Order: sequence, then C-alpha cells, then structure tokens
Amino acid sequence: MPPSRPIEIGILHSLTGTLAIGEVAVKDATLLAIEEINAAGGVLGRPLKPIVRDGSSDLQTFAREVKHLLIDEQVAVVFGCWTSSSRKAVLPLFERYNGLLFYPASYEGLEQSPNIVYTGAVPNQQILPALEYLLGCGKRRIFLLGSDYILSRTANRIIKARLGGHEAEWVGEEYLPFGSTDTSTVIAHIQATQPDAIFNTLAGDSNIAFFQDLRRAHLTSDRLQVMSTSISEVEIRAIGAEAVAGHLVAWHYFQTLDTLENQRFVAAYQARYGIDRVTGDPVEAAYTGVYLWKAAVETAGSIDSVAVREALRNLEFAAPGGTVRVDRRTQHLWKTARVGRVRSDGSIEEIWSSEEPIAPDPFLKTRPWAAGLSPKGFIGSIRITLIGLFLSLAGVGLVTIGVGWRMSNHLERHIKTLVRAVPQSALDKGKLTKEQAKQALRAADRAQSLLVAALLLSLVMMPIALLVVLRITRALTQVRQTAQLLASGDFSARSSIVSGDEIGVLSATLNTLAQQVNSLLKSLEVRSQQLELRSRELEIAKEAAEAANEAKNLFLGNMSHELRTPLNAIINYSALLQEDALDLGLEAQEGDSDDPADTFVADLQTINRAGKHLLALIEDVLDISKIEAGTMELRWERFPVAALIDDVVATMQPTISQHHNTLTVRCDPAVGSLYADPVKVQQILFNLLGNAAKFTESGSIALTVRRTRHDEDKDRSEWVVFSIADTGIGIDPKHQSDLFEAFTQGDNSTTRGYGGMGLGLAICKNFCQMMGGYITVESELGRGSTFTVFLPDQTPMDVGNG
Repeated sequence: MPPSRPIEIGILHSLTGTLAIGEVAVKDATLLAIEEINAAGGVLGRPLKPIVRDGSSDLQTFAREVKHLLIDEQVAVVFGCWTSSSRKAVLPLFERYNGLLFYPASYEGLEQSPNIVYTGAVPNQQILPALEYLLGCGKRRIFLLGSDYILSRTANRIIKARLGGHEAEWVGEEYLPFGSTDTSTVIAHIQATQPDAIFNTLAGDSNIAFFQDLRRAHLTSDRLQVMSTSISEVEIRAIGAEAVAGHLVAWHYFQTLDTLENQRFVAAYQARYGIDRVTGDPVEAAYTGVYLWKAAVETAGSIDSVAVREALRNLEFAAPGGTVRVDRRTQHLWKTARVGRVRSDGSIEEIWSSEEPIAPDPFLKTRPWAAGLSPKGFIGSIRITLIGLFLSLAGVGLVTIGVGWRMSNHLERHIKTLVRAVPQSALDKGKLTKEQAKQALRAADRAQSLLVAALLLSLVMMPIALLVVLRITRALTQVRQTAQLLASGDFSARSSIVSGDEIGVLSATLNTLAQQVNSLLKSLEVRSQQLELRSRELEIAKEAAEAANEAKNLFLGNMSHELRTPLNAIINYSALLQEDALDLGLEAQEGDSDDPADTFVADLQTINRAGKHLLALIEDVLDISKIEAGTMELRWERFPVAALIDDVVATMQPTISQHHNTLTVRCDPAVGSLYADPVKVQQILFNLLGNAAKFTESGSIALTVRRTRHDEDKDRSEWVVFSIADTGIGIDPKHQSDLFEAFTQGDNSTTRGYGGMGLGLAICKNFCQMMGGYITVESELGRGSTFTVFLPDQTPMDVGNG
C-alpha cells in the first residue's frame, strides 16, 4: 500500500536576531509535538511534514514568509509568531487567504480573529493577577518598564487604568527600543523615583542587560522586587540565575509543576534537545497548540480551516500546565494563572495560583474601569440615561395630555346633555332633574381624581429626573475641576469618578494623562540631572585626556631624543666598523661558519639594519603623535616631480631587489612640478614602496605617475596621481575598511609574519589629507594590491622638465 501523502504545516519563528532568545525554544517544542504525533501514527493516518521558516526578528520577513507558506507551500496550518507586532503584520494575510495561525505567546488582548487560535494568556489571565498579587503584598508605587512595542504599551495602559481604582500609583514609565542593551537611563530613573516594585514587560535580549545592570546597581530582589511577564525559564538561563534570583514572574506554566503530563513533557523535551535545556510557558503553549490542532482535525475529519475552527469550540486538552479549553466565542484558552519566584538555580517556584482556569476576557468586558481601553468598551450609559429621562418626561406629558383630554370629553358630554335637557325642564318644572345634576358632579369628581393622579405621577418622576441630572452634572463638575487644577500646574490632582460610562472613561483618561505628564516631568528631571552629571564627567575626562596627551607628547619628545642619540651612534659606528672591516680584507659571509671573522661583517650589517628599522619606528610613532596632537607642520614648496621620483627609486631599489622583485617606473614627462611638501610626499612613497617590497616575493612592482584633471572640482582641477601596484599577497576585503587606521595591518597574522606596527598607512592617509588629497586601495587576496595617492596642485602649474 503506498504511503499516505504528508500534511504540510508551517512553523514560523525568529531563529536569528534579538527575539531568537525565546523563539528558538518555542520552535523546538513545536517540532517535538510533531515528532510525537508522527510516531503515534500521524493525523488522519497521514504524517505531518513541518516547513520551518525564520522570521529573523523582522516584521517584513514574517509577512513575506507567511505569504510563502500560505500561497506557495499551501500549508494546512501555521504555528508561529511571537511579538504582537509580528502577529498583527501577518493577520491580514491569514484572513485574506483563510489560513489558520496558532499563536503561542501571551499578549495584550483587545483582539479576536477567527483565523487565529490564541494559546497564550491574555491580561485577565496574567497581567492583572500579577498586579493584584503585588498590590496584595502592599506594593503601592509601581514602576512600569517595557519594550517600545504594542504589548508593553497596551499592558501598561491596562495597569494604569487598574491602578486608578486603588490607593496606588505608577511612579515612572520607560520603554527601550527592541534589542537595546543601554539601560543606564532606566536604572537612574528607578533610583530617582524609588518604587516599591517594577512591572517588567521587556522583550528579548533587553532583559539580559536590564537584570544584570540592576544587580550591578545593588537593586537586588530583597531591596526591590521585579514582576516580569516576559521571561520564562528559557530567558532566565540566558540572563543568568544569579541576576534574577528572588524576583517574580507571572505565567500559566512553570517547568517545576508536579503533574504527570508535565513530567512526561519535560522528560521528552530534554531527551530530544539535551538535559540542560529548559521549558517555559511559551514553550508549553506551542506544544499544546499542536495537540489542540490534531484533536480538532480528527474531530472534524478534515484539515479544512473552517471545519477545524468549528471543531475547536470548547475543545479540552490535558496540557502540561493543566487542563485547558478553547473558548467557543473568542478562540482563546481557559488557563490557570500562576505567580512564581525565581530560585538560585534558575527554576521557578510557584507561590500563588488561581486554582481554577480563568475564562479568557481579551476585551476586559467585565471590568468597568477598562471600558476606555478598546473601541468596544463604551457601553453608552449616559446615552441610555438621557434617553430614559426623555422617555420619563415624555410619559408625564402624555399622561397629562391624556388626563386633560379625558376630562374635557367627560365635561363636554355631560354639558351637552344638560344643554339639551334645559329647555324641557324649564318648560315642565323650571329646574334641572336631580339625577342629571348628580351625574355632572360625579364626572367632575373623576376629572379631579385623574388630575391628582397625574400630579402625583409628576411628583414622583420629577425627583428621579432631577437625580439623574444631578448625577451627570456632579460628575462633569468633578472632571471639570480636575481639568482646571491640571491646567493650573497641579499634576497631583485626580478625578474620583469611577464608572463604566463615558464620563468615567473621560475621568480615567484624564487621570492617566495627569500621571503620564507627572511621570514625564520626573523623567525629564532625572535625565536633566543625568545630562548635567555626564557633562561634568565629560569635562573632567576631556581635561584629563588633554593632560594625558600633553604628558604623552612630552614623554615621546624626551624619549625620542634619548633613543635617537644612541641609535644614531649605533648606526654610524656599525657603518664605520663595516668600512674598517672591508679595509682589513674581511667580507660578509653567509652560512654556518665557525670562524668569527667570517660572520663579523654580516653581524655588523644586521646591527645597522636593525638600528635603522628601530629608528624608523620611532619616527613613525612621533609622526602619528604629532598628527593626533595637531602639531605636524608642512613645508610647502614647488618641486619637480620627476626628480623626486628618481631620488625615491634610487633609495628604495636595494630594498625591492632584496626580495627578488623587479621595479617598473612610468613617470609621464608632462607631470611637471607639484606644489606640496616634498619630504611628506617622499615619506608616503617610501612607505608604499616599502610595503610593496615587504609583501611581494619574486614578483613585480610598478610605480606610475601621471597628471589628471577633476572636472567636477573647479577649485583644484589639476591633480598628480601616484600609483604603486604589486603582485604580492593581497589584502582580505574584510580588512580593507580599517587598513588606514593606526596600529592596523592586513590582519594580525600579517603583522606577526611580516613585522611592523601598522602606523605607515595611517601616516600616509593623514599626510595626504593635510595636503588636500586622499589615498585609495584596490586589492585581491593572493593577486596583489594597488595603492593610489591623489594630490592636488594647488597653484598654477609650473611646466618644466625637472
């Protein structure tokens, strides 16, 4: 029987970038569940084939990969995404192509899509229980810290709205850019505001820097508690347990949970990926999501997204973190909330739980104080109240009109009767009958009773209407007074109105705005103090650097004098001794001779070369020091270029020949003269030709000189170009960008193998710039290099043959 065609499913997580710290483990958990399902026979008798893609911690990459998975690969389902930004970036694609995404991360809520199954917690299952735990521990001054993205900002809005109903406040609020490791401002702000606790929603690598810097600032858990909703056992391992120990976390799942399902899950995960690997809440949520999809597919008997979504309604699964159920209305999970404390070994100890799963409430509809957080939150209570008032008043009017109308009808009817009866009575008896008079009186009595009832009804309805009006006006007055106080600069003012109607939302928003402005002012105050402190530190450092530079220049000047005098003596005496030895008939001998006389001249030559080399190094150090100090001077003059080239070639020819190289010189006679510093030009050419000789063995070196015109440079249109090309070892492209920096050569191995301090090219670059020119390099590893010097002729060209 042919094997069943596999079901292709997508896995999309950041395997690189700042978010890989958490997402790699989530990807591994998803693959583990797939492997277990395949080992048990697959789904509907078909194996699962995972197609893994890297989101690279980049929103555009996530969107591109989702499109590829849904259109090109036509996967049945996608397990993936991490941040809310990445989820929102791909949501339109899932809705357009009717795909299905299982999203494993806890998030800020306020969202619901039929194309997403949310297996992570929402705020009423994580953020709010964590906040209530802190408040229950007596924490009243909360500092809010997060990354600059949707989850942190929305989570903090929820926290601030909730704090409005308690005798508590948030004393500061900071957001770090994604991947930022500079937490100095955050630490300073925390130290300045002195909170009771920190509520942390940082994402990715920023947690590593934050907790380590917090520990270095001696703000340990016994002094200041941090409640985190974004770090699990996986991130704690990367941060270092010693920096997080004692702090709090809020999740649905911890690796230490003592359930049979969790023991099996942890054992399988570590058996697959290593005993040192840890699980965590998002890891468990990803693992659970795969099994929920499997159960729904088998219930539906199809991998069709619509059928699977229908089968997911109220579906339960015994997950490692406890039994979960898919909410039939929201496609979020019923989950147990837990708070844990990080142990010294990096594990998490549960210290509180909700005991029973909490129903997901992504829009916080059951929380009146959260009405303004979402467009769906307004319940229109004021509108209903005013409509009720209108209907009440209308009812009173209708009743009054009805009573008047009924009374007038009664009176009219009886009056007509009396009018008709008057002529007959007057003729017969001359008066009204008693019965008719009684009927008129009874009609009058009924009309009076109805009027009294209408009056009583009005008396009842008017106070009710008055109370409603007073309630509205009192609330508006309170909000107005708070706004006036805030406008006058009193940012401690707060509105006491707490309700779920529009006025309550306005009140809460006003309080939030006041707190944010107050927090921003404090933050600006802290940052201003920091800037002043840093300015003072920079001024002190600048003065110290200038003093150190002065001392360095003085030291180098003194040392150069002290070194150059004996070095010049060594060089000169070794040269004199060579001449004396030659006069005595001694010649330089190479090889292993036992006769000291045979190696005497060769040793003198070695001493002479070494002395010259050391003297050149000292001169280079002095030059670079003068350049850095800005004391290097140029001696400008016009000189014939061809003559200078002849001198340079004559000086460098022995060095070039020493390595069995050939030198070719091409100097265009039309080059003429150049207005520059001839000594500096010579030094540049000596350095470049020396490097070419040093890094080329049995090859060729070409020195080319020409004059050219830069049409785009109107002020300096004439340039003299010196080009030195060799067939040497070449330079690796990755080292070319920093080649002209001081103390740098092609690479460290080149420096060790060929000698030198790496100052020559830096000096050449600076000399070129001082004379208004520049230097470039073109090189291919193993084939050679070409250095080109461009120097402008800054005065009218003096044509001559040199």
